[in-house]
Amino acid sequence: MISQSDLRELARFTAMKAPVLSMYLNTDLAQQQKDQVKLVVRDLSEQARTAGAREEDVQQLARYIDVGYDWRGRGLVAFSCQAEGLWETLSLPAPVRNAVFVGDQPYLMPLSNLLDQYAPYMVALVDQEGARLFLVDMGGIVRQEEAIGEPIKRQKQGGWSAARFQRHEDKIAERNMRAAVTALGRFCEANSCSRLVLAGTDDNVARFQGFLPSELRRAVVATMPAEPGARGPAIVQRSQELLRELEEQEERNLVENLITTALSGGPAVIGLADTLYALQEGRVLTLVVEEGLSAPGFVCPSCDYLYTDESQRCLFCGTMEARRVRNVVERAMHKAYLQGARVQVVIDSPSLARVGHIGAFLRY
Repeated sequence: MISQSDLRELARFTAMKAPVLSMYLNTDLAQQQKDQVKLVVRDLSEQARTAGAREEDVQQLARYIDVGYDWRGRGLVAFSCQAEGLWETLSLPAPVRNAVFVGDQPYLMPLSNLLDQYAPYMVALVDQEGARLFLVDMGGIVRQEEAIGEPIKRQKQGGWSAARFQRHEDKIAERNMRAAVTALGRFCEANSCSRLVLAGTDDNVARFQGFLPSELRRAVVATMPAEPGARGPAIVQRSQELLRELEEQEERNLVENLITTALSGGPAVIGLADTLYALQEGRVLTLVVEEGLSAPGFVCPSCDYLYTDESQRCLFCGTMEARRVRNVVERAMHKAYLQGARVQVVIDSPSLARVGHIGAFLRY
């Protein structure tokens, strides 16, 4: 599984002598054959050469696809700078858009966006006999466990005997669900998962949720209908659709909150220049950036301040030897990761576009 700490580690690398080649590759063999992927790699290699990549890095990536890659993942991300000892590959359980980037740092925006879209979560499919637990990461089931207790027998006769049997059945269901809640707590703790989706009939979900301790109850982000015998992949697909809808609404709320806070003089900024300045001051808590945003600019070799105006004098330290960079937005994301800030990539946000495509919530 890929985490924010992996991004922070990659963000630490800045090449001084040679460019970094970053390649994102769709390797989903359900959509294409291996030979088709290799043809894409050939095209991407030519794009990389045109963009200034070194031949040794292009060849390293081509060799890896030919003999090193195990083809188990649905996506691949690779970063190469052989001149300075960087070689990093990440096999992904979700496909990515084919692309190459050449610069002095690993290009992380697509990977950051992927982490936002496919953040790990837990699904508990519950019924009166217990629960089936699924850990979902990058769009696929990476771990699962069953917490099934005593079977529930169905009583056909009516009258007083049926009522007594129903009470007995209810007690068994309660024991099963309580045991499943305990198993769920262990499963969540072992897998460091903070988001939980409950699936099942309305009655079973409501009853199961009532047994959850407060910590697990706070982790529930959604509930959804499902039959007890539903298959794991189908449950995951429906839960992803549900979570994506919720995340899109959360993104809209985040952007509106950002703009409102900034315009009212609160701890937030909008627009590239003010965001870069706040980042240099170390005040950024959450960087909010629209997917695909790119802007050329300068970086100060003395204090690392990023800016976009044509002035060669650094606003922070006065240095006159600023260096041009192709994309200050990507470097700003790296800087945010290294400062421990959260980076939120949003997709197709007209509201954010109107205020410069980027902004940040501030620590103070």
